[in-house]
Amino acid sequence: MINLYGKSGNNFYLVAKDDIKSIWQFDIVEYEEIDFIQNGSQYNLEDNEIFFIKTKNEDVKLYLSNIENTSNCNSITRDAIKTLETLYFFTKDNLNNIELFIQRIMPSTRIEKNFLKMDINIAHIEKNQITIPILNYTHIYWSQKNQKIYFKKFSDLENVFSNFAHYFREANEEDIKKFTDSGKYPFLDIGNLNFKETSKTKLKALALIVDELENVKENLHSYEEYAKKYKPNFVKNGKFRIETFNNINDLSDVVFRKIYTTEAGEQEVRKANSFKVIKSNV
Repeated sequence: MINLYGKSGNNFYLVAKDDIKSIWQFDIVEYEEIDFIQNGSQYNLEDNEIFFIKTKNEDVKLYLSNIENTSNCNSITRDAIKTLETLYFFTKDNLNNIELFIQRIMPSTRIEKNFLKMDINIAHIEKNQITIPILNYTHIYWSQKNQKIYFKKFSDLENVFSNFAHYFREANEEDIKKFTDSGKYPFLDIGNLNFKETSKTKLKALALIVDELENVKENLHSYEEYAKKYKPNFVKNGKFRIETFNNINDLSDVVFRKIYTTEAGEQEVRKANSFKVIKSNV
């Protein structure tokens, strides 16, 4: 029997007491751990990999404070279940180290409907019942012993713990001002772009690029030669041409050297859809 809890806004509730092992597969699986801070923002996970970020108790304090005071946790109400954001449960080892397992509840999965329910001899109608699916996997796992939080998708993490959002931020006004400063970065030829109209994905890519601009400036010749080899139409008169928002992808390819030529067998030019920094000479 497991106590299943839920979070709605800043409130925590006891949702159910049940055996959920056959539904929620929460056994710890052996994954290759990928440090999100070092590699995650430009890395696509394989099936046997998972991201982690090192933590302190403070990073999960809202959940932790409720775990430490479960006796004060109210049972879920009909109104609260309509706005549930997460389902979670926790375990403790013999040293009281906590393992926290969290599922996100997507708004689109909360359904209020009428349906038939079978009794012993006849069905009856259940009216205006709220249904929330319980998935068979964990979105976010936190180990207090290891002080690591694990996840597959950063969007799951930042939606549950907004304090982690700065690890994969969008370019802000200061970043855009820096990016468009032709005096500081004369090697960028930027057209008349309205950055307020671009997507969050492009703004996140731009934030990563801005963080690397000083390195590009210091090693400009190396980046120019790379661009001439793999993106010849992107560089002109020693400048990278940013005429459309799609050129941000071109600049990202150059800054993070995503295009490469294979060395073994027949030489092929390939583009990595992600990368992990092993050693950098730049």
